[in-house]
Amino acid sequence: MRVLDALITQPPPHGWGVRELAGVIGENRSTVNRILQGLVERRLAEVGSTATYRAGPRLRVLAGRLHARHPILSQAATVIADLAARCDATIMVVMQGPWPSTGFLAVLHEHEGPVRYQLIPGMVLPLHAGAAGKALLATIGLDVLDDVELERFGEDTIVDRERLATELAGAEQAGYVTSVGQHIPLAAGVAAPFAAVTGEKAAVSATRPRYSTSDDELTRIGPLVRDAAAALGRLRPVDPTEQPFPAAPRTSAEADTTALGRFERLLAVLADQPDGVPPGRELVSLIGASAPTVTRLRTTAEASGIARTTGDSGDLAAGPLLLRWAAALGPQPPLPVLLTDDLAQLAAATGETTALTVFDRSTTTAVMTTVVPGPNPVHYGLGAGSPIPLHAGAAGKAILAHCDRELIEKQPLDPITPRTPTHRDQLERDLTLVRDRGWAEADGERIPDAFGIAAPFFDGAGIAGSVTVTIPRFRKDELDITQLGAKLAEAAARITRLLTI
Repeated sequence: MRVLDALITQPPPHGWGVRELAGVIGENRSTVNRILQGLVERRLAEVGSTATYRAGPRLRVLAGRLHARHPILSQAATVIADLAARCDATIMVVMQGPWPSTGFLAVLHEHEGPVRYQLIPGMVLPLHAGAAGKALLATIGLDVLDDVELERFGEDTIVDRERLATELAGAEQAGYVTSVGQHIPLAAGVAAPFAAVTGEKAAVSATRPRYSTSDDELTRIGPLVRDAAAALGRLRPVDPTEQPFPAAPRTSAEADTTALGRFERLLAVLADQPDGVPPGRELVSLIGASAPTVTRLRTTAEASGIARTTGDSGDLAAGPLLLRWAAALGPQPPLPVLLTDDLAQLAAATGETTALTVFDRSTTTAVMTTVVPGPNPVHYGLGAGSPIPLHAGAAGKAILAHCDRELIEKQPLDPITPRTPTHRDQLERDLTLVRDRGWAEADGERIPDAFGIAAPFFDGAGIAGSVTVTIPRFRKDELDITQLGAKLAEAAARITRLLTI
């Protein structure tokens, strides 16, 4: 967890070397190297060409799911954008950190203006200095600072505990707290605390330039911030959207019984259900381990802040450290960005032009988003951004084979080339073959003189797209089509494991 925390929250511009990372977390190089290899194997980390490490795509998928499901991470942006416009200010949502005496920046709306603040989601903030920290401290209690030396950030920072207690008492009556130069010398702020429906203690703050913010202006902004805090406290977790598509096939990743495999599975459970999962049989089933093993895993996760126990139910929910990781990593990147390395590796392995087609289940349309030429001196040119018909061509048929019956039956079967399937029986045979062998092929069905092979990939809710190799038809007989199809199916399964939670 310390290795992951460094990869996520302290990323150097070019990634971590093993020696540097070992020094930061206080472990020997062999131990850190072994941990990194396990993380890379599961794509929680990735290694660059210079043998440096950074957060991997699987970690970004998990963070993206938590972003999409958690009420604050997924929905606060609208509330704080409105507050920013009304206050002419930079707005922050701060949550209690994995260390009780700190908070972290969870959501940020930066104000366009001559004064900008060095604020990065995931960054640690003190509780005794600054409006957001003090508002959070007012709900947590001053005793969390008992063993903490209060740092002075400027001449206005309050380090006297009695004076700090007096300020917090006044904030409790007003419903908000103010700060002028107490954390950032050039900033004035107002903040109000709230509790998320998922149980986390948090605060929302408005920060403005100190030189242009009077005491009267802070008094005007205070009730606006307080109202925004109330609105944030009413946000509900996002329910998963039901999709009329088959779920992703089960993969061998679910059988990973190593300690790191169980840890990854716990991260996935917490990211998928941020409001908590019952700690008994359901959690044991989701982790896929014995009850004593899950109990030990849960104890470690709670001690580190990866997980926390919620309310009277005792459910296990995403903890402050995991939420901080999600804030630092941000929402899941678009698939073309997330899968760049997968496509490059596939193009290098096959020597052919490789493309990614993404399926939008809400519109039931497909678009070829990315094209990577292979090293072969003669390759077929494809246009990124092209809409892809589902009934013609390998990319479309690989997707259509895993859609519901209604969508298959309403395909128009328009002839695009003389080789396009225009009879429903022919299309049905093609789709059955795709499902049986795991990949599709098409000979001049969409583009004359092009031969394509494609394999579908899934994201847990259903079909998400396909990866395709396209070659000029004159070179078709030079290739082992079955072997090429198997390589594509293997690459698609790797993508499915990456995306499935």
